[in-house]
Amino acid sequence: MKTLKILFFFLISFSLKAYPNYIGYGYTSCLTCHYNPHGNGPLTDYGRAVSATVIADRSIWNSDVSEDEIGERSGFMYQKAFTSWLRPSVNYRGLALRTNLGEKNSETEVIHMMANVNVVAKFGKNDKYYASGTFGYAPKPRGDKSNDEPTYRSREAYIGMRVNENWGLYAGLMDKVFGIRVPDHIAFSRAITGLTMNDQSQGVVVHYTRAEFEVGAQYFVGNPTQDQEVRQSGFTSQFEYTLGPKSRVGASLLMSESEYLKNSMYALHGRWGFDKGSSIMAEVGQVTKTPVVTAQDLTSRYAFFQNHVLLRRGTFYLTSVEFLWANIEKTDKVLRIGPGFQYLPFQGLELRFDLYNSRVFSDSNYSKDTWSFAGQLHLWL
Repeated sequence: MKTLKILFFFLISFSLKAYPNYIGYGYTSCLTCHYNPHGNGPLTDYGRAVSATVIADRSIWNSDVSEDEIGERSGFMYQKAFTSWLRPSVNYRGLALRTNLGEKNSETEVIHMMANVNVVAKFGKNDKYYASGTFGYAPKPRGDKSNDEPTYRSREAYIGMRVNENWGLYAGLMDKVFGIRVPDHIAFSRAITGLTMNDQSQGVVVHYTRAEFEVGAQYFVGNPTQDQEVRQSGFTSQFEYTLGPKSRVGASLLMSESEYLKNSMYALHGRWGFDKGSSIMAEVGQVTKTPVVTAQDLTSRYAFFQNHVLLRRGTFYLTSVEFLWANIEKTDKVLRIGPGFQYLPFQGLELRFDLYNSRVFSDSNYSKDTWSFAGQLHLWL
């Protein structure tokens, strides 16, 4: 039962508006649509236009409005860009969660997971230089009863430079480079690795991309909102190789430590697109945490699989399959499977509904399957 409790303890979010699933449209690299070359954070002008004219439905637009006009009006508050160098945006995500469906102890909870304001300033030919800053609401992790966690915080504050079409250099507060940045807020691949909504770190990222492959490396020194002795500093890297127009495989490695804990993890991952707009993603990985005092390792393994099937423009069906072996020295394992639907009626609005079945496998105790339902509202302008 202890293993089962971790399922929703890590119920947290991160701000994504163009997802890695969209390799099904032929977008193998996150740099195509994001300022951050590894995804997450604000979209570029091109990314906003693609979101408005290709991915999202056009339910708010009359039939006589052309796709070109919709693309031009994909800026802040559905307007054309009012300056050539400044790009503001706002972002909100909320969740309605009902756990233990069909049981007496079933509960419903509404969680305001995030509310962010972002500003990007860009300069030079082809936006060669830019700076991005995000500030927003940061709810405490579930179960945290302390009063010292900040309610608001900066989640992104960095400067970037595209040296040329291949090389990029970035410095500041950014998400760590590792694995597939899926937007599933209870995914083991995000929670067990400690790469969630408030796990950004100050550091330097070097990014190199070509049609055949893409690589990113980051040296980081921790998050300034944490006490110095618990800040993780270290190195992480990711490599992806292009197998075809809609196919990539890769690997990630991270090594870090603080005064109390050493951390090492690796993952193998892949993304494959098929038809138009549909895709499959998979990631398997291992995380080892070693307390400095005891030097006794805790090793966890996880697996993530998800399909993303385009039903019609703006509407997707998903099946998620996840596995967690929280401690390989013990027998307890968790399997979670669930169908879901994602609907984007127009750019700036996402609705998602997921049903999860969770089963614990253990030699020491028995627990029956549990069912949970999650409904999400995501707004960005």
